[in-house]
Amino acid sequence: MTKVWRALTRNLGWKVLSVLLAITLWIAVDGEPELVTLQSVPVFYQNVESNLALVANPPAAVRIELRGASDVLSRNNLANVAVLLDLAGLTEPGERVFPVTRANITLPAGVRFVRSDPPELRLHLDRTSKGNPPPQP
Repeated sequence: MTKVWRALTRNLGWKVLSVLLAITLWIAVDGEPELVTLQSVPVFYQNVESNLALVANPPAAVRIELRGASDVLSRNNLANVAVLLDLAGLTEPGERVFPVTRANITLPAGVRFVRSDPPELRLHLDRTSKGNPPPQP
């Protein structure tokens, strides 16, 4: 019995310190729960050619699901989140589909994009009368 007691109490200070360090690391890493929130965010369209226009009421907002720690999912921290669609290079009219991905959403540090509703935006582009020659009689 004394051999077992000696084995348990040998270097007792180091053993207690290592257990306390393990508990501290656990709390630091897993201490803050991860939350999920749904946020309605605006959609902004940039670099639309001057001879094209978005028609048929393009979506002004989408709902996105975000994941992160409770302190980064605060209302103030998410105030500037938006979907930004770059339409550069689109010169012809027609219908285009743009997926809503992490690449076109502005997110603060520590916030992860999960999904969006709708998952893609369907836009219809049409020519404007600006810059077009008048019809010939």
